Amino acid sequence: MELTARAFWLSSPGHAEIREVALPAPGEGEVLVRTLYSGVSRGTETLVFRGGVPESQHASMRAPFQDGDFPAPVKYGYLSVGQVEEGPAGLRGRTVFCLYPHQTRYVVPLSAVTVVPDSV
Repeated sequence: MELTARAFWLSSPGHAEIREVALPAPGEGEVLVRTLYSGVSRGTETLVFRGGVPESQHASMRAPFQDGDFPAPVKYGYLSVGQVEEGPAGLRGRTVFCLYPHQTRYVVPLSAVTVVPDSV
């Protein structure tokens, strides 16, 4: 079964679209996360959406799992909370935080997720 997800892409400054993307099967040391919440930074992401990231700041503003480049097309974001669907038994079903763009599901290394305590 092919894994797919929907991702928010800035296609050009001020214009966005939802794209279907293929996901790799998670390998050793990776997890598949289904997004529950994706936060939007009013300051940073507004700047990105408008195409206003200064060229001198392109490298420093690059998000850890960003695809594409500024000003566009780019898949940006870094505030994702989701549930582990596949991975080590101790993480399956757990809620995690990850610095991942706006996307419905994704595969990342175990080291990229932080477990959200049950009390939160």
